[in-house]
Formats: sequence, C-alpha cells, structure tokens
Amino acid sequence: MSVTDLPCELLIEAFAFCAILDHFAPLTLSSVCTHWRRVVQSSPRVWQFVLLDDTRSTAVLHAQSQLWIKRSAPLNFDVHLRLQSSENILPLLSPFLPVLHRWRQLVISGEHEETVHFPDLVSRLDTLSDLSISICSVDHVDNHPSLSTFAPYSPVWPNRINMHVQLSKLPTSRDMHPLRFTSISITEHGSGTHTKASAVLSFLQACPHLQHFCLTGLIHRDDHSNEQLPVAFLPNLKSLQLRGTCLTRSILSSIDTPSLNKLYLSHLNVDFPLPGTYRDIGDSDDEANDFSQSPWSDRAIGMGLRNLISRCNPPIKKLEMDFSDMRTKDFVWVFDRLKLLEDFLIVASDMSDTVMKLLRPFGPAEDAVGVEMETNPCLSPAPTHQVRLPRLRTLDLYNCHRLSGEVIVDTLISRTKYTDRYTPEETLEEITVVDCDRFTQQHGDMLLKEIGTRVRIE
Repeated sequence: MSVTDLPCELLIEAFAFCAILDHFAPLTLSSVCTHWRRVVQSSPRVWQFVLLDDTRSTAVLHAQSQLWIKRSAPLNFDVHLRLQSSENILPLLSPFLPVLHRWRQLVISGEHEETVHFPDLVSRLDTLSDLSISICSVDHVDNHPSLSTFAPYSPVWPNRINMHVQLSKLPTSRDMHPLRFTSISITEHGSGTHTKASAVLSFLQACPHLQHFCLTGLIHRDDHSNEQLPVAFLPNLKSLQLRGTCLTRSILSSIDTPSLNKLYLSHLNVDFPLPGTYRDIGDSDDEANDFSQSPWSDRAIGMGLRNLISRCNPPIKKLEMDFSDMRTKDFVWVFDRLKLLEDFLIVASDMSDTVMKLLRPFGPAEDAVGVEMETNPCLSPAPTHQVRLPRLRTLDLYNCHRLSGEVIVDTLISRTKYTDRYTPEETLEEITVVDCDRFTQQHGDMLLKEIGTRVRIE
C-alpha cells in the first residue's frame, strides 16, 4: 500500500503529529499533492499549533495567524511566540484575542518567558475586556519583574480577565488588528519614559470598542505643539481619566467621543511654563486676570476641553477636576456649553469668585460672567432667568481657597431658591464645601439655615 492509498483518518493523524514537530508543516504538506492539500485544508487538527517569530514582518505574521485561526476552527489551538522584543507581544497576539476561548496554551520565549495554560485560567463565562499597559524605561524593566500577561482582574470579578503588557513604547494602530477591549489603562513608569500624544492617539485608533480609558502619565517639559496628531474616533467611550500628564491639551483636542459622559482630570496642574506655540481660538490671554498658581496648565486644560466640546459636544454628566484647573474665560466657555452636567467636583482650584458667580441665575441683560441682580428673580410668577449647568445636581468644592464665603453663600442660596421654584426636578440635591479657607462656620450656618440638609460642611 502506498502513501496515497492511506485513509484520510490516518493521514490526518500523521499530519497532526508533524505539525507538533514543525509548526509550518501544514503549509509544506499541502504543497506535496492535490490530495494532501485537500486533506490538510479540511482538517482542523492539523492547524492547532501556531508559531510566530518576530524576526518576520508583522503583516506576514498577521496573515499567518488569520489562516491558522480559520483552518483550526472550531477546535482549540496553541500559540507559541518567539520574541526578540517583548514590544511585539500585543501586536502579535491581537488577531487571537477575539477567540480567547479557543486557546489551550500560550508559550512565549525569547526576551519574555512565560507559559499560560488557558483551561486553568479561563472558563466559558470569562470575558477579556480589560487591558493594562505599563510604559517603562529600560531601567525600570530591569529592576521590576514582569507580571503575567493574563490574570484575573479582581477577586470581586471572578469572570473578568485582565491582559497586562509591559512596553517601552506604544504600538501603532497599523501594527495591530482592531482591539475589542472595553477598558484600557496606560501608565508611565520611570523618569526615562516620554510617551508622545501622537503615540497614544495612534494606539487608540485601534480601539473602536473602548468604553473606559485611563492615562496616568509623568510630568515632562516636552514640546508637543508641532506634533502631527491623528484624530482617534472612539464612538463608545463613556469614561475618560487623565492623571499626572502634560498631554492633556493634545489628547482632549484630538479625540472624537460622542458618547463621553464622565471626565476625570486629576493632578494635571504644573507650576512651570509648558513649551509650545498654539494659536487656536481662545488662546489669547485671560481678560479676567484672575490669580493662578498654574496658569500654563490652566490654559492647556481649558483649551483641551474647548476643542473636545467643539469637535463632538459630548454629553458629559460628570466632571471631576482634582488639582486640575482652568482659566476664568475657560470656565465661562465650558459652563455655557455643558447643558447635561449633573455632578461637578473640583479640588484645590484657584477659581475665583467670578467663576462661582457663574452658577447664579442670570437674566437676558447680564453679561457673560454675570452681574449683581437688581431684583429677586423668584418674585416673578414665571421664570425670567436662566442658570448655567441647568441639570447640576451635585456640587463639591474642596480646598478652593480663593473663593470667598460670602459669594459661595449668595450663589448657592440664589441658585437653589430659583431652581427649587421653577425647575425642582433639576435643582441642586447635594452640596459639599470642605476646607475652603475663606468659608467660615458662620457661612456654613447660613447655608444650612437656607438650604437645609442637602449641604455638607467640613
């Protein structure tokens, strides 16, 4: 009996054994003759072992991955990465992430060594929705052991798997298949890392399903004004957090987020000039001339928000600014446009009384920053005034030392009395004033007397 006379079942067993010894055996065997090609291409068992070597181009490896994924279906498969650079882990694994439940084993060798047995880690109920990326300098990598690429997200979320990669730079969207992660965090480690806004935005272009994004950076004096920035369209992004980075203006100015409803800006203030030359509308000096310890970052944050709102007018309902500030003119511009904002928290701001007065009811004859009302608008049988941030329910003021107690009291009482009467379904429900130096116990007592238990004073 010749080899050509062997039953297909025996050929499949032989070919599958060959594929274990030589991961490219399916291609070699299918080129022998037409009969073998038909057997190989119709036998998922022959395609269950995938070897990717990063000495070959990413495009070639992606084509190979797609072929093996298709041919091995519906069976499970093993993936072996041979890496000269651990930078390639995410790009090379990106084609396989949508079929996580078909993985049996992942073996990584070379610069990064790891073996993952997926049946021990992943059940049919598990989802791979979370990606965390550590951007590390070489020194940081040498002094910190790498984490497992796949691990449970948290004991509280037993069916949620997190993928973690440690890189020195972000891969571009051209290097990856579209990622299906809904939650991504990027964190810089080590003083030697200088992530560019263009790199972050290019990476985000590969994340069309993203719903939650957090960037935790390091403070650098790099000039980003001349970067050619792509626009990242993130149609599903609902929550954005920027922490400790000088990329705020560049990121906010270059994302299109029509579904964004939560924005967290944390520790973005800096007390040194940010390099770069910008000439956008609104970049002129602040006419209010209000004092600020961080005028350079105030301008960057304010202009970033202006550009974001101008681009896509996201339905922001929650805004938190923790050690992150804006110029008075930016507060005016932003408050006039956030019609859906319900929760506003600000910590350690140099915002002035002028900004606080923006929250008072204002009539048609008043200017952009508000003037003293000559008559009580609550005396009218019908509403005659408007309020900025008309849906504001929660206001939290922490460590706002430049706000005077008198203005806080006057603004909050006039606003709540007006909205309580004319728009009770959209009036302030929770007010917190904590550690504001010019807000005294007497001011707190006045608020409690007029507004009641919806006020918390510390």
